[in-house]
Amino acid sequence: RSLRAYKIIKGTRGQKGLNEDKFAEIIVRLSTLLRFATEIKEMDINPLLATDKQVVAVDARIRVEKKREI
Repeated sequence: RSLRAYKIIKGTRGQKGLNEDKFAEIIVRLSTLLRFATEIKEMDINPLLATDKQVVAVDARIRVEKKREI
């Protein structure tokens, strides 16, 4: 709620806001994935679209680096 763009999340210009609980859940799940899947070095999800009912990743790019065996 401290984000500058929070007004957009709540809805602007006559549009409904997005489902905050689902959006937050997606962010938490991605954070957890990145914490445990240390081979993921970069992740770009663009755009991440949300409505009052769902959150959808339209496109994603993930860069994975294998650990080198010595």
